[in-house]
Amino acid sequence: MKALFEGNLPPHDKQFLRQFLTKERVMQLADDDIEKLHQASEMGDAYAQYAYGRWLYLYNPYDGALADAEKLFFASKDIVPDSLAVYAQMLRYGETEITHPSAIDIEKSQQMTEEAISRGSELGALNWARHHIFGNFCQAEPAQIAEEIEQRLRNHPDSDPSWYNMLAYAYEELDRQDDAIQSYEKAIAQGELNAYSNLAFLYMKRGNMALYEEYMEEGLEKRAGGCYIYQADINDEDFDELPEAEQQQLHQTIDERLRLGLKKGEGLCAYYLWLHNYYGGLGYTEDTTMAFSYLKRGVQLTCTACITQMAMEVQDYGIPSQTITATDKAELWLKAARYAPYNEEALYYLQHVNDPAFLLKHKEELERYWQPLFPQEPISPESSTIDSKPWTPIDPSDIIKDDDDGRYDAWA
Repeated sequence: MKALFEGNLPPHDKQFLRQFLTKERVMQLADDDIEKLHQASEMGDAYAQYAYGRWLYLYNPYDGALADAEKLFFASKDIVPDSLAVYAQMLRYGETEITHPSAIDIEKSQQMTEEAISRGSELGALNWARHHIFGNFCQAEPAQIAEEIEQRLRNHPDSDPSWYNMLAYAYEELDRQDDAIQSYEKAIAQGELNAYSNLAFLYMKRGNMALYEEYMEEGLEKRAGGCYIYQADINDEDFDELPEAEQQQLHQTIDERLRLGLKKGEGLCAYYLWLHNYYGGLGYTEDTTMAFSYLKRGVQLTCTACITQMAMEVQDYGIPSQTITATDKAELWLKAARYAPYNEEALYYLQHVNDPAFLLKHKEELERYWQPLFPQEPISPESSTIDSKPWTPIDPSDIIKDDDDGRYDAWA
């Protein structure tokens, strides 16, 4: 891939910051770009610290990458408003471990996000809009947010195209599908790659499979990350009915897409690679060890589907060649709840944790945030239907709207 930054880093202007607004854009960086940012960050350049931290945060390439990102954001947050906005997100998800206790802090996160916005952070404004569209630990206000974004786009026609994507989210929440389609189309016209999969899955929900396939294929041509899962959810029976030569070709195509998407940091690709390697569907050979290696990578990429699936596997069966303690299980369910606060399974198992070490470690967070979300009349294990529900693959259209920060909020 051709490097985005020729020679020295470009000036620290609005266009530079917009390159790091979404995960999609960050994952377009060439290796040379990343190395330049790394070197400049070590020299104390606050904008490079933010930018390199964004890549570490979203791609999580090694153990300790999130902690390194945290240090970079903390060091640059007083200079770069977007850095403060990302640091606020880390507090929201309980991702800090050096500069703040490793527990979620919604109030402080909101306070810092507001401060980032007041200092001109476009990333902070996008995050704020997203949370208030879907009601993530706040009142859902899609109508109000839609009006504010519409006004913003009228007053600032040079706004980043990701605002059209965000406006479409609000329209979908308001069941204004035609308006959402127009907004996604405007985002695509301005080069917003995230909009391809969002628009495709909206057409899928409407039953228009021709347009779904058209936008997924066009998105693949443009290297839109959300489109790499295309055809990975084909029904096994439909696949088995194809001639053997077509099966082999389709398997190879799907596998190449998923591997490429995973290389670009798409957690849903890890989920489908786990699924097919675990169950042996779509021409894959059952390989539990390989399956769990993909699932672990998806957890590293904070894919909600992977985190929840890993928690379920650990709860029921464990992980091959790995000892799992009661505390380990509880930590996974807490992680699942942090990224999907209204997930039924996560809340159920979190409510029934009885590991003393875990309960003591997370006492304040559990009492402050999670106990109010537990059912007032706790479900007994005997009466719960969670364990008896048949396993079904995720519907990708239910979680494809990530928060463009690499973290999947419970908007559905």
